[in-house]
Formats: sequence, structure tokens, C-alpha cells
Amino acid sequence: MTGPTTNSPPANAKGNRTAEFKKYCSFKGKPRNHILLATAIAEVQNKSGQYIPCRALLDDASQSHFITERCVQHLRISRTQTHVSIQGISNVSTTTHHSVSIHLRSRHSDWHTTLDCVILSCITGTTPSTKLDTSSWKIPKDIKLAYEQFDQPGSIDLLIGADLFYEMLRSGRRTRPGNYPVLQETVLGWTLWADSSCYHIE
Repeated sequence: MTGPTTNSPPANAKGNRTAEFKKYCSFKGKPRNHILLATAIAEVQNKSGQYIPCRALLDDASQSHFITERCVQHLRISRTQTHVSIQGISNVSTTTHHSVSIHLRSRHSDWHTTLDCVILSCITGTTPSTKLDTSSWKIPKDIKLAYEQFDQPGSIDLLIGADLFYEMLRSGRRTRPGNYPVLQETVLGWTLWADSSCYHIE
């Protein structure tokens, strides 16, 4: 879905970062094949020190972390001037000018961390793109899902990239023969991944 690459120089004396270059690809439009990507709810600390639930996309192909402008405004957290050139398919590029440092934690464990995120107006389109019929999946009752409404279309507030993705994985993994999703345990709860053969589109 996304594939940014980054060369990140150190901060200058004023606390502002010099220009960075990233590659970032995001599919916009209606895909022919509906893939259920791993999403989770992470609680992010706002300006007042309260934790606000934000919907995160876990992306092991992204070399950077991203957050939406709307989410930053909702959290009311300060930003750092960071000039970032983002290049997509066919050398289509855009530039962003700010990043933020956020503190997030899990709803299901004592795990927490701090991330530096590039601010984008939009990370990706509605995920999933349409409501999914998962009635035949029979998800185990003894697990805590990272996002209970994974089958409902919704916006993405935050993208967590590869350098944290693998640190978030736990040993639990469940699969079943046939057209069923893969369940993967993470510090944020159990995530689900499935291709279009596993469900019906409502």
C-alpha cells in the first residue's frame, strides 16, 4: 500500500529538521481486489495528557510513520517544521512541512512508545473500502482484537511503519484451513488480515 524511503538528517540548532526526501505510494480509488489490511486502535496522548483512541494502519512496507492533519488538530499537539518531499508513482510528488512526536500506548497491555510522524492531509482512502461480511469467520472469543470494527469502512488516523511494526508482533498466530483470515497477536491486540477470497462484500 505504501512504500516510503527516507534519508533523515539530524535536527539543526533551531530544532527544525533540514529537508528530507521520501518515496510514498498510496492507492486512491476503488480497488478490484479487496484486501483486509491490519488495523488497530492505539491510544495517543493529547496536549492535556489525556489518551485519545486513534485508528492505526500497521504497514510493514513503510519506512516512515505518518499521521493526518485532522488527527494532529484533534490532539492539539505542537508540531516541528520539517520539509519533506514525498514522491509517488510516475514521479508525482508533493511536499509537507511539519512533523510531530506522539506518545501512544496499548489498550490491552502496558506497552507504550514515542513516534516521530510526518503530517499528511490524508494517509490513504477509506479502509476497508466497503463493509465486509465476516459472519462465517467465527473469530475466537478468547482473544482481544486490536480493532473490534475491523470490517467497517473508516478513515485512518495514523500509519505505523516497519521499524516499529516487527517490534509490535507477539508470538501468537492463528490460521484455519479454507477461506479464513490470518490472526496475528500484537502489543495492540489481535489483528486480522484477509484477501478477497475470505469474505463477501455487502
